[in-house]
Amino acid sequence: MMKLKKDTIVAFLALVPFFEPTYVSTLPLSGIIYDIYKILLFIILLFCFILFKKRIKASLLLVLLSEFSIFVFTIFNKGLFNYELKNLLSLISLVFLIHLYSEKFNTLLNALMLHFEICIYTNLMTLILFPERLFGRYVAAYGYTFEWFLGPRNSFINWLLPGLVIALLYRTYNRKSYRWRVLIGAIIATQIFQTSSTLLVSSTIFLTLILVPCLNSFFKPMICFFVSLVVQFIIVILNDVDFLAPIIEGVLGKDLTFTNRTMIWENAVSNINLKGYGVLDPIKVASKLGNFGDYVWVGATHAHDQLLNLAFQGGFISLFLTILIYFVDFKKLEIFWESLNARILAFALFSYIVSGYTEVTNNLLLQLIVILPLFIENLVNAEK
Repeated sequence: MMKLKKDTIVAFLALVPFFEPTYVSTLPLSGIIYDIYKILLFIILLFCFILFKKRIKASLLLVLLSEFSIFVFTIFNKGLFNYELKNLLSLISLVFLIHLYSEKFNTLLNALMLHFEICIYTNLMTLILFPERLFGRYVAAYGYTFEWFLGPRNSFINWLLPGLVIALLYRTYNRKSYRWRVLIGAIIATQIFQTSSTLLVSSTIFLTLILVPCLNSFFKPMICFFVSLVVQFIIVILNDVDFLAPIIEGVLGKDLTFTNRTMIWENAVSNINLKGYGVLDPIKVASKLGNFGDYVWVGATHAHDQLLNLAFQGGFISLFLTILIYFVDFKKLEIFWESLNARILAFALFSYIVSGYTEVTNNLLLQLIVILPLFIENLVNAEK
């Protein structure tokens, strides 16, 4: 029987606001309850940060400044102020929480592992019991949705990719435990039932890089950094996707327009400048990104690319800061490359960036993949 220590229970409770399954969010009063929880958590963490005289790392300030720039542009453009304020406070809370537990990473890891287990196992059960869908909602751009405990299959990446990373990190400290094996099995089983092309590609890349030893010695962090950005430039900016035809058309059965994403990318690039738009009403975003000439597609509520979306919302400031964060992440991981945790996080970050070619990956759970490398020293120390 699994025993939980007091510290793990406290960390588990602190992480609750970051784990809000889509199905739970549809229940009456859940939104209000989670919002109150987030505000209280922010106040408590801020108090603890001051009480314990913690000093935030410069690298973490980059993460917060990137989001803060989007918040400022949201105000300037009269966007969704309340929505973006909650995003900013939640990100600050997550950064504070990881920082506070940086000297007790095992405690935080145990709490994260338990959260992912509960959510992913529950979602898998709903897939088994309700293979068609657990519930659905009408969305103007897509019609009636097919959703399960963690939402539609396109949203599964927000849970399964970071869940896979946490499972492998957990293995580093608990090799004899069965829990990481079962969680990885559940993640694979989920994708057998329902998955998205983005999740399938990113998780396959991640596991391949982890499991093939020869790639560990060649595909080092700084190579990951440069390759990920070069491919991003070729696909998204130059719109050259012909070299991917065997994978996109042959394996995934998609067309080379990435389901009209190439047109959205072009619109996003033409709307990027020094100042961003912040977080706007979806209709306003669609009018800029979904303008296909003879009609406007209302489903273009974001740029369908992480870096382009950051540039659209936060201007060149947010784009530059994010690329700088990636660089710092990979640079730190290269220093500790002999550590298995460094290799896990480097390949996870590379896979995360790849997933961002065709989707917006700003979900807070996915942001764990960006933030954790900044604490690699603590992770390595926890191995000893």
